Amino acid sequence: MLARFSNPQTKDPKITQGTDALKEGREYTVLEVFVPHGKDPLFRVEFSESGDPALFDSRAFKVTSSHLPTTWRYFHFDTGSFALRPEPWSIPGFWEAYYDRSPWAVEVYEAEKRKILASSHRD
Repeated sequence: MLARFSNPQTKDPKITQGTDALKEGREYTVLEVFVPHGKDPLFRVEFSESGDPALFDSRAFKVTSSHLPTTWRYFHFDTGSFALRPEPWSIPGFWEAYYDRSPWAVEVYEAEKRKILASSHRD
């Protein structure tokens, strides 16, 4: 899944939070879709040259390819939230371990990201 960032023409902090790290007009590979219960969807994209991923409000993007990666699975949480993402990224504590740079989590992230990138293309 691919999406192009377009600087939101709003002052709504829910939409603009963190978007100063994104490049206007750049197309990003969506690595995950996360939908918090009762809120707007978020896209996980890599926002920096170092490859760090973060969640951004999907309303700041225009989907340019709706092709879903074959590795994505649907995960429903007790909170009513759900996500479309690789199964290993739903292991409890995975994201905390990744941001702490735990070697196993970084390895899992990179392996799953490669699979997503390989399956991302234009419709």
